[in-house]
Amino acid sequence: MPPDNTAQRKSLWGYGIAAVYSIFALATLGVVAFSLTQKVELVSKDYYEKEVTCEQQIERLRQTNAMGQQVTCQLTTDGRFIEARFPAALTDVRGTLTLYRPSDSSLDREVTLAPDAGGRQLIPADKLAKGYWRAKLHWQSGGRGYYNEYSLTVR
Repeated sequence: MPPDNTAQRKSLWGYGIAAVYSIFALATLGVVAFSLTQKVELVSKDYYEKEVTCEQQIERLRQTNAMGQQVTCQLTTDGRFIEARFPAALTDVRGTLTLYRPSDSSLDREVTLAPDAGGRQLIPADKLAKGYWRAKLHWQSGGRGYYNEYSLTVR
């Protein structure tokens, strides 16, 4: 009669289960480590503070929409300048033009408005990175606040 070898064999199920759990734990740690190294861009650094002034922003938009002539903000045909043009009815215009780059907040810029007597201001665009920009125009005239946004594509 042959010898009985069943008592000498060991089951490898325990090693397999331990390997699966170990690989799962290592993969989870890898995903966590990867996600911690990624740059997260918010709309702005003071997002919550800006949210508090939301009602004021809505009022500025209402006043802008109620104007007879609209303010324009666009790239010139040669693409070298951003032209902001205000109606002649607006006097003593002061404010800011924020050039917001959604894909990289480190490229954002802010320009003080100082239109000429004809209500026109040219802002150099040659140093702006190519791509999509949001021009956020915030100005005051006659004691009233106004706001509008424009889409620009620098080429």
